[in-house]
Amino acid sequence: MATTPKPRAARPPPAAQRARLPLRPIAPRPKRVDPSGPEYKQAARKYTQFMVAMPILLVTSWVLFDRLVMGNEKKTIPRGLTLEDASEKNKE
Repeated sequence: MATTPKPRAARPPPAAQRARLPLRPIAPRPKRVDPSGPEYKQAARKYTQFMVAMPILLVTSWVLFDRLVMGNEKKTIPRGLTLEDASEKNKE
C-alpha cells in the first residue's frame, strides 16, 4: 500500500535566488532657508495674513449663517441709557 506524501509549506527561495529590490533613489537635500531673503519674507507675510484672516472669516461666516439661515436676530446694543439710568434699574 503506497502512502501519498503530505504537502509541505512553501519555503522562500534562498537569498541568492531572491530578486534584488532596486535601491531607493536618494532624495535631493533641500536648500537651507535664508530668513532674511525676500522669498522667505513674502512667504512669511502670506502665512501670517492667512493665520489672521481665517478665524475672522470663520466667525463672520458662522454669525451670518446663524442670522440668515437659522433665523436668529441680530444682537443690538441698547442706546440712550446713561449711567444713572442703569444704576436705578439695578436698584429696583
